[in-house]
Amino acid sequence: IWGGFVWSRTYQSQSKTCQIFAQHFQQYALYQLIRTDFTRFNIDQQRVLLDLWVHMQQVQGRNININQPSSNPISVLTKNVDVKPTDFKYYGEVMSSIADAIDGFDWTVDITKSGANYIKALRVGYPTLGNPDPARLIFDYPGSILNYYATESMPGSGTNVFTLGAGEGDTMLIYENVQQFMLDTGFPRWDVTISRKDIDSLSLLESVGQQEGAIRKPPMLILKPTLKANKIPEFGSFGLGDACTLVIRDARFPNTLNFQTRIVKWTLSPQSADNTDEFNLIFAGDED
Repeated sequence: IWGGFVWSRTYQSQSKTCQIFAQHFQQYALYQLIRTDFTRFNIDQQRVLLDLWVHMQQVQGRNININQPSSNPISVLTKNVDVKPTDFKYYGEVMSSIADAIDGFDWTVDITKSGANYIKALRVGYPTLGNPDPARLIFDYPGSILNYYATESMPGSGTNVFTLGAGEGDTMLIYENVQQFMLDTGFPRWDVTISRKDIDSLSLLESVGQQEGAIRKPPMLILKPTLKANKIPEFGSFGLGDACTLVIRDARFPNTLNFQTRIVKWTLSPQSADNTDEFNLIFAGDED
C-alpha cells in the first residue's frame, strides 16, 4: 500500500524500541539538483513532468526505477521550462511549480507487486486523479467512522470565492460567489480562488462555483475522521483523488450533514487495541 525510503530513525532506550521515519518515492526529486540544461518549449505540462523524471534518472546514481505511464498523458495545456545548472534548482522544485500551478494537475507514484518484485510507476491526471463521483464512496457516522473532529476555520474559506474554469487570461471562464449578507452586516471581505480547469461550460462553472461558495462560507468546516479499515468502504477500495461523501448524524449535526469532498491523503495505523487497523483521511483544502 506504500513505498519509500528511510529518512531517519530514533532509538528509545527505556522501551528498547526504534522508530523509523520514511518519505515517499516521489519526494526523492526534492533532493536532486538539475546539473545539466533542461529545456522544453510549448510542451504538454504533464509531459514536462514525466520528462523531468527521465532526465533525473539518466544521471548515474539517480535511477530509482520509477516507470513512465503506459499511455501518453494529454492535458491540452502547454508549458515552457528552461532550467540551467547555474540556477541550482531541484527537480522536485520545478515539478511542483508546474503541477501546483492554478492550472496544474495531480500526480503520484503508485506501488504494485508482481511476483516477488515491487513496481513503481508514475501516474498523472488532469485536472485531478481519482473517481469524481462523490456518491460512489460514502463514509457514515455512526458507522464506518469511529470518531471525527469538526473544526470551523478561516483558511480555505472566503466571502468572495472565485472559481476558475477553462481558458487563459481574458478568455478564462470565471464565476464569483459572494456572501453578500455577511459583507452587508460588517464581516470583512476574504478572497479565495478555486481551480476547475476541467470545466469549459459557464453554466456548469456557475453551478460548481455556487457549491464551492456554500462549502467555503466563513468559517469553513474541516472534518478529520478516523475509520475502521475493515468496515465498508474498506481501506484499499479507494484511491487518492477519489471524491467521497461523509454522512454524519449526531448531537452536533442532528439534521444530518452530507459533506462532499475529495481524498488527498491517508494515514494508516495497523493493529489497534481491538486488533483492527484504523486510518485517517485528509481532504482537499485541508491543512495536514
